[in-house]
Parts: sequence; structure tokens; C-alpha cells
Amino acid sequence: MTMELPQPCRFNLCLTLLVLYFLIGFLSHTRTEAVATYLYHNCPNTTTFIPNSTYQSNLNHLLIYLSSNATRDVEFYNATAGNSVDTVYGLFLCHGDLPADTCQSCIADATKDIVQRCPTERVAVGWYDECMLRYSDQYFFGSMVTDPNAILGNTQNISDQARSDQLVRATTNDLASGIINLSTGAKKFGTKQANFTALQNVYTLAQCTPDLSGYDCNRCLQSAIQNLPSGKQGGRVLFPSCVARFEIYPFYLTGNTSAPPPMLVPPPPTPKGANTITGKAQT
Repeated sequence: MTMELPQPCRFNLCLTLLVLYFLIGFLSHTRTEAVATYLYHNCPNTTTFIPNSTYQSNLNHLLIYLSSNATRDVEFYNATAGNSVDTVYGLFLCHGDLPADTCQSCIADATKDIVQRCPTERVAVGWYDECMLRYSDQYFFGSMVTDPNAILGNTQNISDQARSDQLVRATTNDLASGIINLSTGAKKFGTKQANFTALQNVYTLAQCTPDLSGYDCNRCLQSAIQNLPSGKQGGRVLFPSCVARFEIYPFYLTGNTSAPPPMLVPPPPTPKGANTITGKAQT
């Protein structure tokens, strides 16, 4: 025997199913969409721009351009926007172990976040768990700098602190020494783990912007390693040119650490139109 639902019940059932369909779709989208995890930023107010100025227009174009180029399989990109007076130089760097969609999401979020934190500053750098974004009114491509910076440490101490510090520095130094011979433009990223105890490992990561020479990358990392938090279960040093990190748990992906062919760093730009944008990528 077949029982047929009254008309109002049919309508309510269809409405319920429709609501559930959209709810499931919304929740699925929310779960899979990555969001940049903010760590630290710096934007000194010693140099600022006037709202709605040419510099702000160039900055907005630059950030849009950087974000659009993160949609490719690119983890580093530098670009220039503007003329010789109001030129803006910028770059992004994603962690070398991340898939392209995670890098894309981080840069998309970072370009929106940084202008909220630094609304009128001409110089800014923002660090996120997945990427870094930096821009300035001065040409800085290929230059190694360690300031501004941030040193972040786990609040928990580790047992046998002296031995832990020695192991962390030895492991990260091994990573840095493996980078020194890489050419300008090559991917400068590495991860390594070491046994701390029979049941516990130490995981380390080091990365430089690819526009540095291997020598300058090594210098940057040596400074970062010296400033890693002591006696902690984890910590990181954030420089504009490099980062170093260690933890007692796996925090990076594997299988994406090989160095691609070298890429030439673009020379300082010549004066062009106010919204002229040029850039270089490294995958």
C-alpha cells in the first residue's frame, strides 16, 4: 500500500531538504577555506602617505597584483608598481612545503590584513604561519636584512634544556650550511628532524627569500639561529629575509623541498607610468 503525503507536508519536506543542502554546502566551504594565521607585523609610522594619494593607488595595485600571482604554482614573487617618485616595491614568500592553494589563501588574506594594521604606512612587513608579505617605498630586493624582527617562543619549557638547545642549533645549522652554495633565485628552504630522546624528536625549518645569494641566506639564518628561544619546547625567529623554527611536533609537510632552476632578480626599475607593474616569480 502506498501512502501519499498531504500537500503541505510535501512542501515542508522539500523546504527542509533545501535548507539542509545549503547548510551542508556552507559548512563544507567553511571547513576547506584556509585563513592566514597572523603572527606579527611591523610598520613604523616614521614614513606615511596621504589617503587617496598616488602612493596609496600604487600600493593597492601592487597588492592586487601580488595576490593575483599567488594563484599560480608560485611560492615567491616580487613586483614593482609606480614611477620613480611614488614607486612601491613588494614581495610575498610562502613556506616551501605548502601546496599552491594554501599559499594562495594566505597571500589573499595577508594583502587585506596588512592594510588594516598599517593603513597609512609606506613600509610594512607581516608574518603569518603560512606566508610573509612585505612592501616598501625603497628598493630592497636581494638585500639581506634582519630588522624589524620578532622572536616567538613556546610558553612550555623542555627537560634537559642545555642538550635541547645544542641539538636545535646543530640541526638548524646543518640546514643553513646546505643552503650556502645555492645561487640567487634558487629555492632556499629546508626541514630536518633529529632524535632528542627515544620517544621524542625535534623538528626544524629554515627558509630565506630566494632573491638572496646563498652566502647572504646563510648569514641571515646564522643570526636567526643564534636568537632562537632557549630551553623551550618550540620557537621561531622572523626576519624580513629569513625565518627559522623548531618544535617537538611535526609542523611541516614533506615532499616539496627541492630547489628549482635559478631565477634572476629584476634590476631596479626605471621610471614608468604611475600604475605600471612589473614582477618576477619563483616556483
